[in-house]
Amino acid sequence: MARDVTDVVTEPGPAYDAIVVGSGFAGSWAAKELAEAGFRTLVVEAGPVRRAEEVPDRAAPYAAGHHDERTWTRQPVQRTHFNFAPRGPHLFVDDLEQAYETPPGKPYTWIRGMQVGGRSLLWGGSALRLSPFELAAGEVDDCLLSWPIGYDDLAAVYGAVEDLVDLRGTAEGLAQLPDGRFRGKAPELTPAEVSFQHGYRRLNTRPIPVRFVSADQGEDRWPGFTMQATALARAEYTGRVTLRSDARVTSVTVDPENGRATGVRYVDVVSGSRHHARARVVFLCGGTIETARLMLNSHSPRHPDGLGNSSGWLGRGLMDHPLVTASGVLDGYPPMPTHPPAGRQSGLLVPPPQPATGDSRPFALWVSLQRGGSAPATGTIDAQGEMLPYWHNRVRLGDALDRWGVPVPIIECGYGPHEGRLYHAMRGEIERAASVAGLRLTSVGDTLTAPGRNVHDLGTARMGRSPADSVVDRDNRCWDAPNVFVADGACFPSGGWQNPTLTIMAIAARAGRFAAKLLHDKAY
Repeated sequence: MARDVTDVVTEPGPAYDAIVVGSGFAGSWAAKELAEAGFRTLVVEAGPVRRAEEVPDRAAPYAAGHHDERTWTRQPVQRTHFNFAPRGPHLFVDDLEQAYETPPGKPYTWIRGMQVGGRSLLWGGSALRLSPFELAAGEVDDCLLSWPIGYDDLAAVYGAVEDLVDLRGTAEGLAQLPDGRFRGKAPELTPAEVSFQHGYRRLNTRPIPVRFVSADQGEDRWPGFTMQATALARAEYTGRVTLRSDARVTSVTVDPENGRATGVRYVDVVSGSRHHARARVVFLCGGTIETARLMLNSHSPRHPDGLGNSSGWLGRGLMDHPLVTASGVLDGYPPMPTHPPAGRQSGLLVPPPQPATGDSRPFALWVSLQRGGSAPATGTIDAQGEMLPYWHNRVRLGDALDRWGVPVPIIECGYGPHEGRLYHAMRGEIERAASVAGLRLTSVGDTLTAPGRNVHDLGTARMGRSPADSVVDRDNRCWDAPNVFVADGACFPSGGWQNPTLTIMAIAARAGRFAAKLLHDKAY
């Protein structure tokens, strides 16, 4: 239970039109749409302000040491992330201060970047649209996967997001991976990748250049993949955004008569002072797990099991994207030191075929060959697929409290029979692709990556068509408190195979536009 406090300072002056909790991908886009529509918006961020020079781009990684005692003792989870060294430990949370719990035998890797801009400062940049096939998927292993919105509901906001970021890629006309609005092409393919592109054959799909957001510097020298270079900068330009950093939101306050939100309570993590900010609408954009934690902690007589939990789905349906990773040696090719190193900003993407085949949900391959200066030449192949939104995979509140009086989350997440089938299908396709590429595999994952390792946490406050089996409606409004919007990855009813970041930004922009219309119409 949250600590009962009596020393809360209610902020003076008129209430804001909107409060946005979180300043990452979702929060920045929601704030941009609300502020550009003319509304006074308070953005509340739990972490500190960063400077552009603190955020390395992909070409000039963080140069300081990463193996000091603090890294090993205070960041044991965070240092497992592939970007921990190149971006720098300072952009990742302190695991001891930001604790969470997991049941015995069910590890979960929760990677976090708690700062203005959120995890955009850690983003690899992969930007893929969902297709109609993911949005209209049926039921697998008793898990309902369909969304209450269709591709036509997202197409325009996908375009709006892509217009602001520097999206690289090529138009391919594939139904299973709709084309975006590309401003440039992906890096040149290596000879080994060109050979693979011509030689790989699979029904109804083909290898295409990767799609990603460029790291080229944007606003005020910020790398292009950060929100400070794009949506957050646009929001602040309006003059209608107040950004409150180092402010941890502990609960959403509600009107005891109608159950609607009246604002948020937050703690100044520097001074320890406690505050109550008021607004007509509240956007929850702090990240899938933090959003569930906040909503569960926002219980009241009107919402006894947590804000928005009348269906029982709050906190449930937690997902990630499982991976199988492989690497090897290209005996027939020389190294190519002039090409960018391996990663999802170079090489080829093989979307899944449509219609889907086999007894598992679709998955994709990322193929990077002959990159970097190592001799002999090397290559990597990663397979990424969909995890189902199981009822038993959830976030709940523990008995222990953190230093701000908020219950520590307990994360229960594991794979089921579907993911077992998925592993075998993905490994088999990796081996086939390696044979086509002439890649002599020296390492292949013998299991799926542990949940959370891919940092694509989704679910916990799913959108749906009915309050009986979902937390928010098709416009991201909480069924039980319609002036509360959940606009981050928590709202995903299913995950698809695509990296989710572009869709998170599009959904947040769409929800922001919808809320702005309601505010204009005096609905709140």
